[in-house]
Amino acid sequence: MRNGYKVGFLGNNHKVPLPTPGLALQSDILEPPGLPDGEVVVPYINYSLLMSRSTKQALYSAANVDLKKMQKVPSRKGRNWFIDGRVGADNQIPNYPYQHTLWDRGHLTRRTAVTWGDDSDFATRASNDSCAYTNASMQHKNFNEDDWRAIELLVSTFKDAHQLNVLTGPVFTKADRYYTREFRDFPVRVPTAFWKIISYVGEDNKLKTQGYIFFQDLPSIRNPKGRSRIRLRDMQVTTTEIAFWTGLEFDQVLFETNPLKFYSGPELISIKKRNAMLKKHSTLVELDAGIASEQSVDKARETFPLEDFYQLIGEVSWI
Repeated sequence: MRNGYKVGFLGNNHKVPLPTPGLALQSDILEPPGLPDGEVVVPYINYSLLMSRSTKQALYSAANVDLKKMQKVPSRKGRNWFIDGRVGADNQIPNYPYQHTLWDRGHLTRRTAVTWGDDSDFATRASNDSCAYTNASMQHKNFNEDDWRAIELLVSTFKDAHQLNVLTGPVFTKADRYYTREFRDFPVRVPTAFWKIISYVGEDNKLKTQGYIFFQDLPSIRNPKGRSRIRLRDMQVTTTEIAFWTGLEFDQVLFETNPLKFYSGPELISIKKRNAMLKKHSTLVELDAGIASEQSVDKARETFPLEDFYQLIGEVSWI
């Protein structure tokens, strides 16, 4: 049975709803022919996704992860890529563009993120269910096995909690590349970047959120060993930035629990003062411009009301 993403997976007091496409993306939502009328979110084992009509790739893929219930899947089982008949063969990128090229079938929801459950048979089915072409996106081999692997490994070795909600998806822009193998082929749109949001309940019983964006740019493609230099802390972004790049609307809880905030203090502070602040306030996050605090958040909201920002998002053309 395909249970799909559960909003209340972290507990009824820490619900994390699925994102919803903004106004500019509403007409691009695919209505899968194999789902009941009116249903657009496609459920799989331990995750769900929403498809784009124009790109034939997912707008997002959302998973529940339980690291304590992970099961070992035999190496030759649970890795069979398949066309999801519920979505329709014409509405997803098949294997053809990936064959004999440097482009990988990049998992959005990683296979090993969903291979959990009460027994290995269930986990094996979950592993195979993650290999739907709807859950794949065009990732260059070097990016998929290097830069993107860094954030995937963070999820699989997460230290602060064993139950996670993981939302992820591609970023499409007007500068995207297109890939074709033969004349008259459907041009496969190559995402410019990929994002991931991780939510979990901390030891203080409060919901916490981390957001990341990885750009699939020329430096990341050309360097097959870029992961050795990546500091994940430097890749963190606000939920606001992910909403801006994707055109997706996230629940308010993902904004308020993401500790990265805009900084409005002095551009330069002494090293001694910086270290003292970080030691005293463990929740502060160091940014390039300085240190963010709750006071700066309040000031940013006064300067630019959240309602105005949502209106700005709705006016931007994403596709």
